[in-house]
Amino acid sequence: MGRARCCCAAWLVVVLVAMSAFVITFLLVVELTPVEVTVDEASLGRLSLANTSGNGNATAPSFLLSYNLSLAVAVHNPSWSTRAWRTSPLDAELRFRGRPFAAVRMGTAGEWGRIRALRTEVHRVASAAERAPVDLGSFEVAEFDRERVAGEFGLELVVAGEFKYQAHSGRRRIKVSCPLRLSLLPTSAAFERVECTEECRDDDDD
Repeated sequence: MGRARCCCAAWLVVVLVAMSAFVITFLLVVELTPVEVTVDEASLGRLSLANTSGNGNATAPSFLLSYNLSLAVAVHNPSWSTRAWRTSPLDAELRFRGRPFAAVRMGTAGEWGRIRALRTEVHRVASAAERAPVDLGSFEVAEFDRERVAGEFGLELVVAGEFKYQAHSGRRRIKVSCPLRLSLLPTSAAFERVECTEECRDDDDD
């Protein structure tokens, strides 16, 4: 009887150790689940391009861009059990046909914080410029004119940042790309949420 109890106790210990190892492994995998970024709202007030090639300044870009853009960028923690911490601000860059024309910092020092499990933080982004220099090639200019006539512009938002996940000592950088189709027409349909896709990611175990 005593030997049977010892065997049962030993098997129980083995089972508990195996279950603990499984749970720990599962949680570590969950910790490494990266945050998800979406663009929930986007509004383009204007987007115009002026040619300055005839001003005699050969060193300056040939075009000046004017625009007024507002965005709502959401960062979601998909984990059901762990938290994610932003360890740096989120930097956003706007591009037209691959050419960057504006950079926006979403959040400043002292505002970095945690995103609880299954929670989302939303950043309101407003970017505007009056005749900002932009270096565009002939292809980009032709595409700009074509989209201006059509009344719908294809822009790209690139969001980069760094996060730390609960129970994981390292930090993980994210860089995602968000393709946007924005209209200048007042009768256009409501903006549909855009899911951003990973552009690149580097792990840092410092």
